[in-house]
Amino acid sequence: MPGIPYHTPVLAEEAVSFLVNAREGVFVDGTLGGGGHAESILRKSEPHGRLIGIDADDDALRVASQRLAAFGERLILRRGNFRDIKEIVAECGLRNVAGVLLDLGVSSHQLDEPSRGFSFSSDAPLDMRMSLASSLTAREVVNTYEEGRLAGILKDFGEEHNARKIARAIVQARTRKPLDTGKDLTRVLERTVGDRFLTKTLARVFQAIRIEVNGELDSLKRGLSGALDILTPGGRLVVISYHSLEDRIVKETFRAASATTDTTLSKFLPPTVLKPSVLHLTKKFVGPSESEIRSNPRARSAKLRAVEKL
Repeated sequence: MPGIPYHTPVLAEEAVSFLVNAREGVFVDGTLGGGGHAESILRKSEPHGRLIGIDADDDALRVASQRLAAFGERLILRRGNFRDIKEIVAECGLRNVAGVLLDLGVSSHQLDEPSRGFSFSSDAPLDMRMSLASSLTAREVVNTYEEGRLAGILKDFGEEHNARKIARAIVQARTRKPLDTGKDLTRVLERTVGDRFLTKTLARVFQAIRIEVNGELDSLKRGLSGALDILTPGGRLVVISYHSLEDRIVKETFRAASATTDTTLSKFLPPTVLKPSVLHLTKKFVGPSESEIRSNPRARSAKLRAVEKL
C-alpha cells in the first residue's frame, strides 16, 4: 500500500551504534529487507564505507534498491540467503569486512502481505516462503508430512507442548479436506486447543512451520560461522533475534567463540587453553525501549547481541 513502509527496522539506532565504529571498510547487511538498517549504516559510515545488502526476497531487493539509490557505488545488492554470506562477499571481490548485521525473522511486509501465506486468518494459500524461488511451502508441510514428523517440528521449532495432539488433529483434518489456507489451519487449532490458549498456540505452530519451510536454524548456524570468518580484526557482528531458539544459537555461538578454556575433550584431561576469537560488546542483550515497543509492537521480543573480532 502507498505510504506504508516495507518494514520498520527494529533497534536501528542501537544496531548501528554497535556495528559502525569506522567510516571505511565494508559492511554487510545479511537480511536487507526494505533497507532501513542499511540506510542508517551507509549514512553513519559516510563517506567511504561500502555496504553489501543480501536478501532472498525479490520484493525486498526491489524496495531497497529504490530507497538506497542515492548511495550509488557505495551499495551492492545481492539476491541470496545470508547462510551463504562468505561466498557472496567473496563473489563481490571485497575485503576488510568491518561489520555484519543479521536481523532475523520475518519482515513486516511478508507478515502483512496476504499472498505470502504467513497469516493466521488469510484465505491465501499456505506458503510462508521467504524466497519464492524455494520449492517447499507450508501447504506441503501441513498436508504431506506424517504425524510423527509434524509433531517433531512443532515441538522442536515451536516449543509447543501439545505437539503430538495438534499433529494428530492436522492429519485427521486433512483426510477430509486439504488444509490450503491459514484459516484452514487456524480452524483445526481452534477445535484442538480451544480459545483460552489459542493465540499463543497459533504463534508457536505457525513459527514452527515457517522455520521448517525456510530452514532457518540451519541457515543461522552457517551464517554466523561465515560472518565471523569474513570479519577483519576489530570488525563487529550484530545479531537481532526474535525467539528463544534463535537467541540460544546466537548466544552459544558467541560464547564458544569467546571461550578461554575447553573442558569438553575428556573428563580425565585438564582443560585446554583456548585463544578467544571475539570480545562480547553486550554483557547480556539489548532490548527495545518502551517507546519503540509502543510505536512498533513487533519489536517487543527483539534481543540484540554483538561481538567484536579479536
